[in-house]
Amino acid sequence: MGVIIFNNKSSADCRIQVAHPPGYAYPERDYTITHIPGRNGDIIQDNGCYKNVERTYEVSFDAPNEDFATYANAVSAWLHSTTGYARLEDSYEPDYYRMAVYQESNIFENLYNKAGTATIVFECKPQRFLKTGETPVTITSPVDFLSNPTGFEAYPLIKVSGTFGTLTINDNQTITLSSIDSYTMLDCELQDAYKETTNKNSTISGTFPVLKPGSNTIGWTGNISSVIITPRWWTI
Repeated sequence: MGVIIFNNKSSADCRIQVAHPPGYAYPERDYTITHIPGRNGDIIQDNGCYKNVERTYEVSFDAPNEDFATYANAVSAWLHSTTGYARLEDSYEPDYYRMAVYQESNIFENLYNKAGTATIVFECKPQRFLKTGETPVTITSPVDFLSNPTGFEAYPLIKVSGTFGTLTINDNQTITLSSIDSYTMLDCELQDAYKETTNKNSTISGTFPVLKPGSNTIGWTGNISSVIITPRWWTI
């Protein structure tokens, strides 16, 4: 039997058993297709992203020491514990996690008021994030390399320490930090620079870097003492 971990709580804590591995839904590429009358072939515009996917689990559970309604409400409270995306993992893909939200309208089938079955469906972002991409990589030399093991550009979280300087990745992505103030965080997915609760976007200029598939060159000039990169590798 498998295990689901959603919003940092395990299905095992709710005595839920996952019957079998969920099917794999391949995310659909987001295109805008425009038909022009009198012209053969539609115009296809690639919007540069993927659409969400569903991940479905067939589960069973037992409630030996409480009535079915009380138990089902407890399970529902877990699944509704967040209204936004939360981390979703399962024992079938132990090296990955997803960002997901629970979908409504699943029915808990009552079996003799002491057990039940259900279909649990999550709406997931298209990415499968590698857990190895959560490990920070510390770079102390102004010329170093970082290898992206996937076929997709990663949007890292970067901590730059020092006083000022210019960070360069792959010679064509440069971001200048005029006032690092001990350290500055660069969230390259949100394109946001900050230190704790302080917005530092006014102290930077240039491009928030991405990590291309394969080898990436990391370098800097100025008074930068170290760079710590949490790469956030992902695939689909």
